[in-house]
Amino acid sequence: MYISIGEGTGWSASGGVFDCIVEATRKLFKDDEQFCLKSIYAPLDEQGQSFISLDYVDENCFNLFYLYCEKAMEDFSLSERAELITEARVPGVLFGWSEVLRVMREDPRYREPL
Repeated sequence: MYISIGEGTGWSASGGVFDCIVEATRKLFKDDEQFCLKSIYAPLDEQGQSFISLDYVDENCFNLFYLYCEKAMEDFSLSERAELITEARVPGVLFGWSEVLRVMREDPRYREPL
């Protein structure tokens, strides 16, 4: 499972960790942000691929995903999804999540939140 962040840049993980990250992030998108959500999740949802892609989204969608990904990470330990995995795996999921955010910060579209 893979999160394609930019041309030649991304992050891969096992299906369980990937699902924790992308599904917890997905839940935070609002109704009026569905265009960004669909653009990012199209490979996974519409094409049956094992990845999501930030490669071609604009700066606004990229940073919205970053914001929600960071928020989902902060809330993960107390989430329903965290309860589904063993407590010993939570640090590994959070480490993977921090790596996704680190790689995203290296992308030229990234803007520090105000």
